[in-house]
Amino acid sequence: MTRPALRRVCTHAILLAGIVFLVGPVLLMMSSSTQPTSDLVTEGLKFWPGRHGPENFRTVLTLQAGFTDQITAADMLRNSLIVASGIAGATTLLSLLAAYGLVWFRLRLAGAFLWITLATLLLPLESRFITTFQVTSALGLINTYTGMILPAVMVAVGTLFFRQLFLSFPGEYLEAARLDGAGPWRFFSDFILPLSRERGGAIFVVSFMIGWNQYLWPLLISTDESHYTLVRGIRLIGQESGPGMALVVLTILPPLLLVIIFQRWFLRALSDQKESF
Repeated sequence: MTRPALRRVCTHAILLAGIVFLVGPVLLMMSSSTQPTSDLVTEGLKFWPGRHGPENFRTVLTLQAGFTDQITAADMLRNSLIVASGIAGATTLLSLLAAYGLVWFRLRLAGAFLWITLATLLLPLESRFITTFQVTSALGLINTYTGMILPAVMVAVGTLFFRQLFLSFPGEYLEAARLDGAGPWRFFSDFILPLSRERGGAIFVVSFMIGWNQYLWPLLISTDESHYTLVRGIRLIGQESGPGMALVVLTILPPLLLVIIFQRWFLRALSDQKESF
């Protein structure tokens, strides 16, 4: 075997091993969600599918769990969708507006404002739980969707990505808009929004997945079971049961579907971001 052929074989073997390493746990989880609880307790997780999948998913969607037995998986799914969509939407919109103001309004302190925004990356939500909780409590946002969403909004990274995109636009765009009599908001809606669609879609997907997987902040801010999310509700049903594994599968479906739907925008935005840097 020649050296180029051997290199290709080794490369494909490494890629195959990586795929097995990443996909294997997901397949194990999905197949275990179709097994009866008795088999999972006695024999552990299984790689082959069983016959109890519909029963497990039907049970987990209608089972009333929690300390007061008033929360179901369907309710937790709704809560997770609201929180994740709110975080993703607010992150995308605020990042877009912040980058637009920093680049196109030519502020004298734009550089300082950018670095102040990026400095928030040094203070993640987990490091300021106490103060954030105090502010949220003072505003009366405990056990509300607003209290779960606003502190988790991530503007810094989105602002940086949008700013790099806007800096790659020719300055003639702004001059043409001024000659056409377009004001700031018309320039934003007619020029900036259409050209930022792919980058915005990528930021929305990433923010949605981060918001969907939030655990500590919803655990701290929601004492009412009616606001429990799916990630938090896994422990209420039991991870070693058939319905519990079915609930775990439900937690990965919305982000997976979102990535599949927006994968073209996501990959194109990443390639454009690499070129802009």
